[in-house]
Amino acid sequence: MGGQEFVKKIGIAGCVLFLVLSILVAAVCVTAGRDPIPGYESPKAGEYYARHLDELEAELEENVFHRLEGIQDSYAEDGRLVVVISRENFAVSRAAILRYFDKSLFEFVEG
Repeated sequence: MGGQEFVKKIGIAGCVLFLVLSILVAAVCVTAGRDPIPGYESPKAGEYYARHLDELEAELEENVFHRLEGIQDSYAEDGRLVVVISRENFAVSRAAILRYFDKSLFEFVEG
């Protein structure tokens, strides 16, 4: 089926719907990935925090955790920072933290 045949089959209403959906998809793609904590930037590199988990935990507690929902606890264990997040907020809060910090620094646990 060629493009002209497709347009004839769906008609004008189908073409309008197709264009509207295309615009909505483009809008979602452009706005997705917005900054979860506006203006925040990690003050140190991941390599530094890998050697100083206590400072990573302090940075998160001071500047990040209170701006996210569902953070229940954090503690250092086996060279990683364990972050306990409620089940309801797990995916969103985990993604927000990983936007600013390297995944290798963390272990995330549902609480």
